[in-house]
Amino acid sequence: MNPTLFRTLAEGLACHERGRLQDAANLYGTVLERDPAAADAWHLMGRIWLSQREWARAQACVLKAIELRPDLPAFPNTLGDVLAAAGRRREAALCYRQAVDLDRRFVAAWVNLGLLHQAEGRPEEAAAAYARALEADPGCIEALNNLGNTLRLQGRDEEAMACYAEALRRRPDSPEAAVNLAALCLRQRREKEAEAWARRALKARPGLTEALSNLAMALVDQQRYEEAEQHARQAVAHAPAMAHLYSNLASVLLHQKRWEEAERECRRALELQPGHPEASLNLGVILQATDRLEEAAALLHDLLAAEPANAAAWTNLGTVRAAEARHDAALFCFEEALRHQPDHAKAHFCHSLELLGRGRMEEGLAEYEWRWKVARPSRVSAGPAWEGGSLEGRTILLYAEQGLGDTIQFARYIPLVAARGGRVVVECQPAAAPIVRLASGVAEVILPENALPHFDVQAALMSLPRILGAPAPGTPCGMPYVAFDREKAKRIAAQLGPKHGLRAGLAWAGNPENGCDRRRSMPLAVMAPLGACAAVEWFSLHVGEKARQEASASGGWIKSVLSDMGGLVELAALMACLDLVITVDTMPAHLAGALGRPVWNLLCAAPDWRWGRDGESSPWYPSMRLFRQSHPGDWQEVVERVSEALRGFPVQPFPRGADT
Repeated sequence: MNPTLFRTLAEGLACHERGRLQDAANLYGTVLERDPAAADAWHLMGRIWLSQREWARAQACVLKAIELRPDLPAFPNTLGDVLAAAGRRREAALCYRQAVDLDRRFVAAWVNLGLLHQAEGRPEEAAAAYARALEADPGCIEALNNLGNTLRLQGRDEEAMACYAEALRRRPDSPEAAVNLAALCLRQRREKEAEAWARRALKARPGLTEALSNLAMALVDQQRYEEAEQHARQAVAHAPAMAHLYSNLASVLLHQKRWEEAERECRRALELQPGHPEASLNLGVILQATDRLEEAAALLHDLLAAEPANAAAWTNLGTVRAAEARHDAALFCFEEALRHQPDHAKAHFCHSLELLGRGRMEEGLAEYEWRWKVARPSRVSAGPAWEGGSLEGRTILLYAEQGLGDTIQFARYIPLVAARGGRVVVECQPAAAPIVRLASGVAEVILPENALPHFDVQAALMSLPRILGAPAPGTPCGMPYVAFDREKAKRIAAQLGPKHGLRAGLAWAGNPENGCDRRRSMPLAVMAPLGACAAVEWFSLHVGEKARQEASASGGWIKSVLSDMGGLVELAALMACLDLVITVDTMPAHLAGALGRPVWNLLCAAPDWRWGRDGESSPWYPSMRLFRQSHPGDWQEVVERVSEALRGFPVQPFPRGADT
């Protein structure tokens, strides 16, 4: 090539690198008009057509370049890029291999071959290709990052971390390595570190799409939803054609229970990429959360038809079947998930709930420990774990982990822990503290906002039956195991005045933040037929303005007597004054049962594991009777059975149960 044409080609390349593609194409065309044998010009023209997704024209140009210079590895490498972009992966792989056959140290072709294998789900071959690239150039940042990504997808986190760290050592301002470290920390539930790495990537390259997306996910995991949404929307704005960004935005929205908006973003993702796995999973969660179970199941079946080994899809399908009370199908789904991915934490946790619901307590409690891979760990859990040995001379810190009802239910095991010797400290919710403080064997109660005291070992309350070797549900320390304040009960009895028949307390709704609340709670109006029962005085077990308004609007058949500040101590005292407690599956059911008070627990068609699958009695609470829905969502039939049962219920003398 003469010097003039060489300068023209160089000018074209400069335009190409600046993104002035039309100018570059014109200059390459000028070179080819004057020298049709200019292989570099054919090759670069092919790169332009590739960037414009004109696969056939790109292929023709690059093939001409190869014909002219079959000895240059860059040309078959570019042909591989063209074929890979056109979806012709097998032919692309042959081209990359042709490139490395020409030059075993041609790094770009090894990297591209690794990317191809990675896209085809062949991680071992991808890792081998990246390793060959690093043999040729140990400082290849792209190969280090891609090898790290491959290892991360294989669960080889420590090796992945080493690759990213080496990439950063060689190029401290590498945004790609920082983004990948953020993704790895997200996988390991190290949200604050993930946030730091994502921010570092954005400092190195402001507006980097994957950094914005990873930052959003790190903030979601810290429940900083407003910030997360801001960054997720920025990511979408930077790359509006990338389906997974809409799915990530949907994740932010569904964590806030903004179902309609989240569904819209999932469907946008699926428009861009039909069958997108994460978007399909998110949409399935939304459909289930909005009680469109058949739609959710159909969507997950479609995903499994495309990806039969997708453990997350099997798990989510299992939760849909459990919500439909199709428990055999649910168990099958969870077992399939674990067959495909034995370490899938959510599948293990959901599997545990099915086992526990069937009364397979020993197996279920062992599986239930997988909840720590799903839920946010307690600040206490970093301490030495207690596994049931003697506690003589030591302090054990027990801690609550879920709702108030769970704390009350599993407080029954505290005396058994105290019997092992040592000093028992309990961390629990502020609302539960006055009740837990009265439990036998408790030396001290602390709240989550208090500083941690010295302790030698720790255990979660809900792990105690497994640790103590007492997997069968029951009352190991007798009933009742919770006390009420007798003086407060006398004051409440005086406030209630003379009895005019049966006194019954009523709780019709649970904590709205509970994911199952929409199935277990109901408006007070649904329970209105109870108000027609003769010789029954009804008292609300709720506090707060909303409950008082519902009671007031009921026409006066139910009275509100609890103060907003009385807490569980006042509620327990009121229950001691009642003949019967009737409640949906929420905290008052546990408190009444722990007090030994007669309690009727109204259950949805697919209730929590602790109530089993059938029957009217509960081994957890001898004084409890269970009323189960016959059909999902049908509370009317349950209320009718309760009304019928009330006619033969005996009035109890005041007050029964333990006192203080």
